[in-house]
Amino acid sequence: MTEDVAGAARRPASELPGDPLAAHDPHRIGPYSLLSRLGAGGMGTVYLGRGTAGRLVAVKVIRPDLAADEEFRRRFRQEVAAARRVAPFCTAEVLDADPDAAAPYLVTEFIDGLRLDQAIARGGPLMSSTLTGLAVGVATALTAIHRAGLVHRDLKPSNVLLSLSGPRVIDFGIAQAVAHGSKAKPTSWGFGSAGWMAPEQINGLPIGPAADVFTWGILMAYAGTGRHPFGEGKDIDLAYRTVSGAPDLAGLVSPLHELVSAALAKDPDVRPSARDLLLALVERGPSGGFDPSEELLGLAADKADVMASPAAAALTGPEAGAALPRTRVAPPGYGATGSRPAGYGDGAAGAPSGIVPPRPPPPPRAPRPRRPGGAPRGGGGRGGGPP
Repeated sequence: MTEDVAGAARRPASELPGDPLAAHDPHRIGPYSLLSRLGAGGMGTVYLGRGTAGRLVAVKVIRPDLAADEEFRRRFRQEVAAARRVAPFCTAEVLDADPDAAAPYLVTEFIDGLRLDQAIARGGPLMSSTLTGLAVGVATALTAIHRAGLVHRDLKPSNVLLSLSGPRVIDFGIAQAVAHGSKAKPTSWGFGSAGWMAPEQINGLPIGPAADVFTWGILMAYAGTGRHPFGEGKDIDLAYRTVSGAPDLAGLVSPLHELVSAALAKDPDVRPSARDLLLALVERGPSGGFDPSEELLGLAADKADVMASPAAAALTGPEAGAALPRTRVAPPGYGATGSRPAGYGDGAAGAPSGIVPPRPPPPPRAPRPRRPGGAPRGGGGRGGGPP
């Protein structure tokens, strides 16, 4: 649940999440009073804070050694600017930041939810419907992150929150801004988390959005089976299996099995994009085909129209200025009145290649003959004749 001002005011201090502040922790950063410690990472410490209007927020305070690095501050400014462009409905919205402060900080909305690793530890692998929702939610978040010109670089269970508003990807701690179509060089201040890195990231090579797609695959395999697809053990052993071994995806069902397998390709250039994953999940559904009601009502092609609409393009479309490719998909037999027409799906005359024309509307029914006096033939009134 996302905290609002009223919720923040009603919540007793004893119920605030996180650990009590330590003796060396600050009690105020900028205009934010700090209430508890939510966690620590490679860039610094995250605190639960309260703004001047009473809203609860998450405040990440950068480590002093990084604050003294001018190159880090320059990158931090770029990434804060990019993070502000990320769609807020699938991440924690950036509310404030001061890269030039003595102790640089980043403020995001506070998302009250259960971390994915905590959910798996308590309840085991996710149910099919919940897993599909998680896959769609995280793929949506990555689509938005990548379109904003960022690579997250640290997608792992503790950075995914299961909230009442849906899955949220949080902590852009080591996110890196990249130009469209390019890759980022490794940095000394943010490398990644053991077990949750792509092969190119492990090998210290330049990375792009495909690295996040790889960790999406690890994340979905973990959430669906309760185990890491490359096993357990020491960090170096896990890294070796990630780079050279085959993932264990036993237990995942179609279509998620195929999508995770594609995302875990060793070569980043052959992995699907986050947008590809999102569209595949939305268009194919949890069973790998079309929803039976869609097939019955002939709505599959209409669903494709929605996915090709300007509203969907704003989220999943190509980069600004590019034309949105229009994809029409229909179930077998859609629009056919008898046997499969010749040329179905192969560019038959009168229809675009791979598209079945819509079913024509039925002819109007002839009016039923009426008896003298206005009563319909065949009864239907009280005491009428046989049906």
